Amino acid sequence: MNRILVVEDDPDLLEVIQLVLEENKYKVFPLMTGRPIFKIIDEFKPNLILMDIRLDGMDGRAIFKEIRTRESTAHLPVILTSGGFSEDYIRRSHLPTDDYLEKPFQMAEMLKKIKNLI
Repeated sequence: MNRILVVEDDPDLLEVIQLVLEENKYKVFPLMTGRPIFKIIDEFKPNLILMDIRLDGMDGRAIFKEIRTRESTAHLPVILTSGGFSEDYIRRSHLPTDDYLEKPFQMAEMLKKIKNLI
């Protein structure tokens, strides 16, 4: 069973994403803050990370850059999400994400992107 680490500080959206993913046979670790992300990655061993850019008190872009610089996590597919940044902005920012979802997004679109990366 594929494992997905979901980092989202909106509890309602986090719950919906978790339910949809679990209904589609993914094992999910929901996380509302990026602070313990590397500990969780080591323990949960996700196949993919779905992470909001705007986290409470943290910048998901900085966490993403750290994921890419660590040898143990550089290979992990990452989909960034945000309601405050357009996909065009993300491309211009030279963030080498595997994919991006602009909020609000359709769950079917999220599932399709995840399936393409796993």
